[in-house]
Amino acid sequence: MVTTEEQRTVLVTGANRGVGLEFVTQYAAMGWTVIAGCRDNKKAQELSDLAASNSKIAVETLDVTNARHVGALAGKYADTAIDVVINNAGQYGDLDRQSWGSLDPVLFHEIMDVNVLGPMKVCEAFTPHLCRGQDKKIVSITSFLGSIASVSKPPSTPFYAASKAALNMAIRGIGKRLENQGIAVIVFMPGLVETRMLRQTFGLPLEEAETAENFDYRDLPTITATQSVSGMIPLIDGLSLETSGRFLNYDGNEIPW
Repeated sequence: MVTTEEQRTVLVTGANRGVGLEFVTQYAAMGWTVIAGCRDNKKAQELSDLAASNSKIAVETLDVTNARHVGALAGKYADTAIDVVINNAGQYGDLDRQSWGSLDPVLFHEIMDVNVLGPMKVCEAFTPHLCRGQDKKIVSITSFLGSIASVSKPPSTPFYAASKAALNMAIRGIGKRLENQGIAVIVFMPGLVETRMLRQTFGLPLEEAETAENFDYRDLPTITATQSVSGMIPLIDGLSLETSGRFLNYDGNEIPW
């Protein structure tokens, strides 16, 4: 039996803003059922409004660093076939606390927990659901800072860079582990998306980055979340075991490991 768009299901973590919210928006518009996980539903008004207008979207509390949350959500959807899991939740971290000379061990572990262990636990918990799905795909959002081959100068955010390199390795390893179950994996650099996280890279504190408007990106070739996700979805659709394990830019260009 051929699975239609209406029968397919995607799980998106970090679904309350930016790229995650856009994945929810576009997949729901395509007729997919969307399980939209976010850490704090009270701070997800735009996502809640979107779900209120589309019965295909289910908003769920999901802190990827909380094993109880991950396990509870996997249990709630135990009988659901999931076609695509998108690991989008991530943390950039305060710049000052990861500057050379002031490296904060507490922040390091927080970032690694969110950016590496969290996605691994999500993949682990939802493997049975993916095995029942038609597409069987795991997508993880990374960064060009995770490309070891591209390092030409010290990163301003060494914790974040290390976490994304670790995520890349973790997902590639998961792909090797799950390939005999028909599950394909891919990691994406989403581009320089105009989001809170990108504004943090310019040194804005979290609170200011959250609400900054008309921000000056210093003539960098930024893109919108809509452009980023519109580029990634066709690439996800074309992902197969033969192309599993790749590190791609949102536009399909290969990024060196």
